[in-house]
Amino acid sequence: MAMSDAQRAQLGALADQLIPAGGGMPSASEAGVAGQYLDEVLTSLPDLRAALETTLKAVEGLEPAEAIAVLRQDPAGWGVLTAVVPGAYFMNPAIREAIGYPGLERRPIDPSAPPDYDRDGLLASVIARGPVCRPTPAD
Repeated sequence: MAMSDAQRAQLGALADQLIPAGGGMPSASEAGVAGQYLDEVLTSLPDLRAALETTLKAVEGLEPAEAIAVLRQDPAGWGVLTAVVPGAYFMNPAIREAIGYPGLERRPIDPSAPPDYDRDGLLASVIARGPVCRPTPAD
């Protein structure tokens, strides 16, 4: 079932309380959190739909700031809202570009390269020292 226009408007108003415009970045609603990117989040995590609808219904009719205050006292509702809103915000490619985050990237492992934990020489002194152990006491 698709979210109604009223639910989307309500979510947009709540989202703007969490992510207002500032510092050259758009607000959550300006970034499409209640539109296309909400749809992408709910397609990726369909189990959040019912929980989000329940959360929005619990604060229906409240002013956005008041609704946020109520939801902060509801761990389940707060958890859903704070999962969906940032998730949808960062689904927007313009937002990711603005913060310099390319998103998930494939980074194949080069088997001929040293392991990443050994590339900066941080373990060199431990390796040079050799094994250090204390015998286990016998009963």
